[in-house]
Amino acid sequence: MTETYDFKIIKSGKEIEVYYYKDKEILRGYKRRERKQKNINEFKGQLDFNEYKKELKRLEEWEQSFMTKTKFSISRTRTNIRRLANANPQLNKFLTLTFAQSTTELEKANYLFNQAMKRIIRQKNYFEYIAVVEFQKDVDYHGQIKEKGGSVHYHLLCNLQMPETKNIKELFDWEKWFALRYWKYGFIKIKDVKPVSNLGAYFCKYLGKDMFDIRMFRKKKFFCSQKLKKPVELTGDEAINFYDRHIKDLTPIFVKTFFSEYAGTIDYSAYTLPEDIPLSLYIQNQRDDKRKTCFRISETVFKNI
Repeated sequence: MTETYDFKIIKSGKEIEVYYYKDKEILRGYKRRERKQKNINEFKGQLDFNEYKKELKRLEEWEQSFMTKTKFSISRTRTNIRRLANANPQLNKFLTLTFAQSTTELEKANYLFNQAMKRIIRQKNYFEYIAVVEFQKDVDYHGQIKEKGGSVHYHLLCNLQMPETKNIKELFDWEKWFALRYWKYGFIKIKDVKPVSNLGAYFCKYLGKDMFDIRMFRKKKFFCSQKLKKPVELTGDEAINFYDRHIKDLTPIFVKTFFSEYAGTIDYSAYTLPEDIPLSLYIQNQRDDKRKTCFRISETVFKNI
């Protein structure tokens, strides 16, 4: 089912993002046809000077397009991580998992990581997490270039329960026990998350600038528990009603106007709610309001709202 809208809200826990599309309405629900891949014939022979210039220009345009898509992919991934973290404030621990032996093969590392997550969840069924994959630096402590590049490691935002102690030795012993029992491939480091209003932004800032290595191209950049709450997207009248009821009297924490080739000029603003509003409660309030003004409508209609 397709729909058009010019007003959108994304709710991630208490964090609210508002988009107003000023130039045109956005089409939602439309599926593009799959593009046919062009057949590229292998060139045999030599290029003359004019053909060489055309080929060089084509390669430069491809490289520029590749860099643009990569930047967009990085921005989109960080946004998804930020929203997912904000929607799950119960994730209050930073957990880092590293390999004792250098592990540079991403597929192998991800397999071992998934095995470790299964071990933890079997024993601690409350466990939830968001995990980001990173490569360590390609240069060692002495400035020597590593032959196979930096090893894979993982940063997790999770709700792992740990002993309440300020004794450094006791915490170190617990980390060592946890690594031997659950991680099994190296070392772990855990610490509490500082109380912040925008947890997702804090988590993304905590991650390294080199989290998106070229080796991550077209690879899954983060993992998360299936039980996590997802950000909620509201569009059209539903978004306007939510804005009028809960947002319009608040002061935005961030305001920006930017231009997109696809959507045109967009007014963006971000807000923090005083307390989280469960979407189920918001929908029920909407239904109650409609019942007051349209009390003659049958109950069957309300089930479809």
